[in-house]
Amino acid sequence: MPYTSHPDNRIHVLHIVGAMYPGGMENFIMNIYEHIDRNRFCFDFAVHDIKENGYENRIRELGGKVVQLPRMTRHPIRNLRLLTDHIKQEHYDIVIRHTANASVAPQLLVAKRQHVTTVCHSHNETDPKKILHYLSRLLLIPSADVRLACSENAGKWMYGHAKYQVVHNAIDLDRFAYSPEKRRRITEEFHLQGKHVYGHIANFIASKNHTFLLDVFHEITRSDPDAVLICLGTGELRQSIEDQARSTGIADKVFFTGTRHDADAFLSAFELMIFPSLFEGLPLTLIEAQVSGIPVLMSDRITPEVAVTDGLLHPRSLSDPPQAWAEEAIRLREESAKKERVCQRERIRAHGYDLEQLVAWYEEFLTNLVGHTGGATGSGNAVQKS
Repeated sequence: MPYTSHPDNRIHVLHIVGAMYPGGMENFIMNIYEHIDRNRFCFDFAVHDIKENGYENRIRELGGKVVQLPRMTRHPIRNLRLLTDHIKQEHYDIVIRHTANASVAPQLLVAKRQHVTTVCHSHNETDPKKILHYLSRLLLIPSADVRLACSENAGKWMYGHAKYQVVHNAIDLDRFAYSPEKRRRITEEFHLQGKHVYGHIANFIASKNHTFLLDVFHEITRSDPDAVLICLGTGELRQSIEDQARSTGIADKVFFTGTRHDADAFLSAFELMIFPSLFEGLPLTLIEAQVSGIPVLMSDRITPEVAVTDGLLHPRSLSDPPQAWAEEAIRLREESAKKERVCQRERIRAHGYDLEQLVAWYEEFLTNLVGHTGGATGSGNAVQKS
């Protein structure tokens, strides 16, 4: 075992995240936490928001702690002071900041000043706060001992020309493989017998482009009266999207489920996923959809790195009108209905998206970080870009 100052002889890691409720970034962390050797590693979490149906209870069941900090954008001094106090109290070996922009750099800096190894993990390839991001990047680069990214574009966005390593998101292939039983359960729960099921899984934030999604689905219903749309997720824009569904007369065909912890079951029920994001890092949801074997009509602004199978992802320009998207969506659903759904397991595993492989890598990664730094000071060397 590497050197550690903790009585339990485990490596203690603090993950700093905006909130821990189901979403791509959060699912990535929880997938690792669920499967990592918790006799060797302890994960705690610092969050800004605690929301209903989040992961907090599960984190505590697994032995982790959750501390809530005030938002740094509103109370920066208090945020950094409380974070410093918490790091001192818990004596973390590693602090990992998961983020979409570089404005979180001061949090890594205060962790570094406590002689903790700091890691920044970039989970997106752009962000609306671009000026703040580029200014903050000057501080982020020296504040992060190690730099990770979910994709090449996410790495370039966060670190520019500095070195980083791409770490692919990964999932449990067995859990997300197509299941007729799961499909039957969702069909019965939502009374979908005889319906054509289109789906979307994402929290209601601007980058996910729900307004355009509903415009597309409205056009679908003009040609396909049996179409329904299921939207998983929550967020600040949910009410406005529900209002849009009502105003366009499709509210009876759109199901807003809120936060669900059985996304795998919904993927088995979906016949087509529509994913018109304005920007992404590398969306884990699209990897999960490919494991389940469903076609995806997606924005061409999403990195092509997400394609790890043959024939399932179909990029389309957001400059194309909703009617054109709708026509292709109907065609793809009809073609898919004639085929058997297959998990291209070996192709997905070969691309590095198998959760078992990721967990083994992450255990070695954390162990080496502490081993290289003696459990005390940061190495100051970024991980080589892949």
